[in-house]
Amino acid sequence: MYGKNLIFKTGGVDGCDCDEILSLIEQGKIDTTPLITHRFALKDIEKAYEIFENKLDGVIKIAITGV
Repeated sequence: MYGKNLIFKTGGVDGCDCDEILSLIEQGKIDTTPLITHRFALKDIEKAYEIFENKLDGVIKIAITGV
C-alpha cells in the first residue's frame, strides 16, 4: 500500500453481526434476492465495477461468482 498512493473507501458496515446475519440468510429467514440486481462471473469483474461505480442500469448490489 505504501508508495502506491492508494485510496481506500469503506462503508459503515458493522462486521460483528455477520455470522448471525449469514445464518439467517442461510435459514431462509432473510431474503436478499431483491437486493442483488446484477450477477457477474469473476472474469467480468471490471464491467461489474464500472456498472456499480457509475450507478448504471438500476444497480443496487452485484453478486460475483467464482466462474
